Amino acid sequence: MKPGIVSKKEAKGNLILERKMLGTHQVLRMTRDRCIGCDICMEACPQQAIGLLSPVSKDGRLVKRRAADFDRHKCTFCGVCVVLCPSSAIEIETNGKKSIGVVESKVFPTLLREIEVDVSKCRIECNRICQDSCPTEAIEVVLKGKEKAESIRIEKVNVNRDSCVFCGKCESTCPKGAIKVIRPFSGFVKLDAAACPENCQICIDACPTRVITQGVDGDLSVDERFCIYCSACQSACPKKVITVTRTGILHSDISSGAWITALEKLTSRVQMVKELSAKACGKTREAGRSLGRF
Repeated sequence: MKPGIVSKKEAKGNLILERKMLGTHQVLRMTRDRCIGCDICMEACPQQAIGLLSPVSKDGRLVKRRAADFDRHKCTFCGVCVVLCPSSAIEIETNGKKSIGVVESKVFPTLLREIEVDVSKCRIECNRICQDSCPTEAIEVVLKGKEKAESIRIEKVNVNRDSCVFCGKCESTCPKGAIKVIRPFSGFVKLDAAACPENCQICIDACPTRVITQGVDGDLSVDERFCIYCSACQSACPKKVITVTRTGILHSDISSGAWITALEKLTSRVQMVKELSAKACGKTREAGRSLGRF
């Protein structure tokens, strides 16, 4: 590979872009199984280097998800896609260490997404309901003691953050209030069930959190309590009867034109203006405090 030239290949279920330059070796890796086929990375990419491969469906069921694809001639390894990917499917390494250029250069925030488990509140009678409710199998409840013994207890709860999509199902199902989840995206979903093709369940198959269900009458509905507003359903729908609207993104504090541009693309101009206004008010207050006016 010539210095500075980006190569592209598939290896062990990963899409890999690689660039070698003087003293720098960069690798972008997307895990195919984790890509949920949403359009977030594509919408936000400043170089328009990401597209979506077409889904494969048969008889109203999704056989193969849409998946992100990278143009090696356009990708600059900036890391915007890494920050925003709701399923942690993308990572970038620079000289063998995970690296997100736009975050390190402070032109892009980190998203506020978190899951915390207070194991001291866990009880064996919960029957590992958090583990069973997780749509991505990101939770593992580890027991200590012999089976059928009175001394058996929950020793720890492991959360695979690479698999967790922070939907909040575990928090809702935990009867002891031991789990707290922060979801980065907020919004709403419109689903025109009357316009859905008969016997089509592609959106159900595409949804990573399993919040789209079909009732006995055949109509589809969305439980937005656990929707992560990734828009995978919208992206997969063959008749475009689903609309996902993001109204906000929780993120670390930052003032950057690159972030404001991405925010407008992912949410709306209204949300972008609100954030700019909030930052302007914050700066005014800060200046006022320094002058002793507030």
